[in-house]
Amino acid sequence: MNNFLQRAITGLSFAAVMIVAILFNPWSFIAIFFLISTLGLMEFYKLVKSDHTHPQVLPGVLLAQILFLLFTWLQWNHTGLEWMMIAIPMVASIFIFELYRKKEHPFQNIAITITGMIYLTLPVLLMVKIAFGLTPYDDVPYHGGVIMGCIFLVWASDTGAYMIGSKIGRHRLFERISPKKSWEGFFGGMLVALFAAWVNSIWFPVLSMSEWMIVSVIVVTTGTLGTLLNRCLKRSIGVKDSGNILPGHGGILDRFDAVLISIPFVFFYLFLIGKFS
Repeated sequence: MNNFLQRAITGLSFAAVMIVAILFNPWSFIAIFFLISTLGLMEFYKLVKSDHTHPQVLPGVLLAQILFLLFTWLQWNHTGLEWMMIAIPMVASIFIFELYRKKEHPFQNIAITITGMIYLTLPVLLMVKIAFGLTPYDDVPYHGGVIMGCIFLVWASDTGAYMIGSKIGRHRLFERISPKKSWEGFFGGMLVALFAAWVNSIWFPVLSMSEWMIVSVIVVTTGTLGTLLNRCLKRSIGVKDSGNILPGHGGILDRFDAVLISIPFVFFYLFLIGKFS
């Protein structure tokens, strides 16, 4: 099987799984993002592990899973977040565990362990908050369509950036990290994403067209920086892909780098315009 065909099959299968899982029902949404956050965090720890860095893989992953399940349960049941206070001693326990590991550079290990959770787990928790916590003056308890719409914007931006950038890209966007990305591709991706935002306003009307347009600008801008951040990480440790779980497309971080960085900004925008109770 040639590389193009492999990439096409993997890409279409991945897109189909994401669309069905997010839009089918809340349970499938929870399952897919529990899996993504778990595999993504494990992938991150594997990437950064070296002779001098030893993240706490098992404690970090277990803590992330517990926080995800607890936060999701609280959001789905619209329960107060008092139980999330358990995160304080759990995160503090990462410091205590390091005392017993007898590894070099203990505080570097602690920092990398917690950084992985901030990079992977926090954005996924914010997706859960958006999906279950929006209050758009209706009685619908689950708005996974907003998350799907944001992912559509990322896909649209990537497609537009590639099509325009590969044809007329001349001015480098961030040559030190990504020699192929261009300003022409960036604005091409923005235009396609704005069209996708209009489509989102029809498919997922929980946000108005103007709100989706603003979200698209946020997603394209911060998502591009998220992609550059992932490439910066890979260049710093000398790897091409973050993993090989998706043949021809790399790993979880490669597929969600733009989403992970853009979602916190989208969440903050939705908070500012009063979309949460």
